Amino acid sequence: MYDDTIYEDTDVKEALRRLPETAYNDRIFRIKRALDLSMKQQILPKEQWTKFEEDFRYLTPYVTEVIRERKEREEWMKK
Repeated sequence: MYDDTIYEDTDVKEALRRLPETAYNDRIFRIKRALDLSMKQQILPKEQWTKFEEDFRYLTPYVTEVIRERKEREEWMKK
């Protein structure tokens, strides 16, 4: 999925912490499977590929919320 490839900075790490447990576990499974296939120099079978219409940005709303909160906190610290 698209959000599995996001670079993990502090905002993304906080968003990952806020993910529901099942979504987080699914993400970890997909990443581990990708690493395993990469080490074996294999390709995921086509029937297991994520279809374009099934791919959605499950992490982006959380990242957006974390960034908004951080900016709001920074504004309060300026005053």
